Amino acid sequence: MNIYRFKPLKIPTALCSLVLSALLLNACGGGSVASVILSGIGGTGIVFGPITAFGSVYVNGNKFEIIDSEFDVDGNTGADQSNLRLGMVVKLEVETENGVYTGKALKVSYDDEIEGPLTNVQPDLGDPAIKTGFIFGQKITFNETTTIFEGTSFGALGEENNPASEDIVEISGFRSAAGIVATYVRFIDDLNLGTTEVELRGSILNLMGTAPSQTFKIGGIDIATNGNTLIEVPGGVLVEPLFVEVKGVILSLTSILASRIEQEDEDFDEEVDDISLQGVVSSFTNIGNFFIGSQRVDAIGAQFLPAGLEFMDLTDMNIEVEGEIIGGTLFAEEVEAREGNTKLRSTVGLVNLAGGSFQVTYPTVPLQSVVTVHTDGQTLFEDDVGSPIMTAPFSLDDLANSDFVRVEGREEGGVVIATVVRRTSSSSSLRLEGAVDIHDPNNSVTILGVEYPVDSSTIYEPDANFTMGDLVQIEDDGSLNPYGTADKIERE
Repeated sequence: MNIYRFKPLKIPTALCSLVLSALLLNACGGGSVASVILSGIGGTGIVFGPITAFGSVYVNGNKFEIIDSEFDVDGNTGADQSNLRLGMVVKLEVETENGVYTGKALKVSYDDEIEGPLTNVQPDLGDPAIKTGFIFGQKITFNETTTIFEGTSFGALGEENNPASEDIVEISGFRSAAGIVATYVRFIDDLNLGTTEVELRGSILNLMGTAPSQTFKIGGIDIATNGNTLIEVPGGVLVEPLFVEVKGVILSLTSILASRIEQEDEDFDEEVDDISLQGVVSSFTNIGNFFIGSQRVDAIGAQFLPAGLEFMDLTDMNIEVEGEIIGGTLFAEEVEAREGNTKLRSTVGLVNLAGGSFQVTYPTVPLQSVVTVHTDGQTLFEDDVGSPIMTAPFSLDDLANSDFVRVEGREEGGVVIATVVRRTSSSSSLRLEGAVDIHDPNNSVTILGVEYPVDSSTIYEPDANFTMGDLVQIEDDGSLNPYGTADKIERE
């Protein structure tokens, strides 16, 4: 998505009449009033999504200057860029002119989705790159490649052999039908009942008692107030089913003593001229009626990328929509998939800085094979082997031949458009996942033009009965065959 998006100019009816009068006046020898009016049409829009790069800030593929922006980072209005991290989902109020982003953010807002004890962490049985856990009964999904970790790591979640670990973590991400898909995770502290501070958002239910001593529930969590609780809601009175953020001290895994309760907006304003919204589809009926989080979307007439996306069930898919909100509904002009079915894990070959691309190599026999990966403003670059400073810039410029990377993206015309590029320590396990081009059961499987040899020792799960277009993952770890021949092929 280019920052300079050209959209039809929307001019209010009254202004149209004024412009027409000005044009007539100008035709009769008057001044160029119309040009003055048109040149000054400006406004604000909203960009909502995860931070993918710094040097200013990149959100949804667009670069925005934030040096003069107003900040609100989890209630801290004195914050600045140093308080932001890669992967944080932020809301930018941005300047527009004639329906086009100018590249200036007027306000940067960040609020985590939840902060509390992470319990019952378990690996996904179908995908070892996924783990799930729970915070206050809400399911959290972590991805080894796409989730940013600070102060912890994917492998350390649940301390591996202790899935009931109760570390206090902060989560930023997208609301889905199942819970929260984490884009950013920060370790805060060990759990200490009665002293550890936590945060929880949701609707007030089962409100009981008289102020200042009241109780209510958010989900299955009991919330209690007392005379020290700061109530920041309309009229200072708690009511059902007001959507609020609760900050307080954890008393048990199911109870919190609130220190502050603040009203929160579940969605955006009823009217927004320009919005770029990224998130997970939480409910899908058809392209004319679906939800990203709690925001209703109507995408009838929108352009879909990639082609064919409009014919798919978008449930649980990470997408970006651009358009305007009218009467509370986001009428999309463009819908783009922000995830893909292609995953690469191997070493870097040639890097083409001018072309914004690089190669990922596979030691197939008899010749080494390569997959070309393209990057753009939407690509999130992560580095597990360089600087530990989360805001330190890492980009295509830093990739070098023989670096080991994990890549996630989507296939377009035989190349991969990367959503995530993560440089990691070398691994003995190489992987190639994507749609099958050719399958010759006795000789090879071809994905993205890479013809991977197979032999009698290659393990198929569940079986070798797949055809062109099926999504499969090839694993090459040298355990059954020399590198360059598939050890395991799994149908996804």
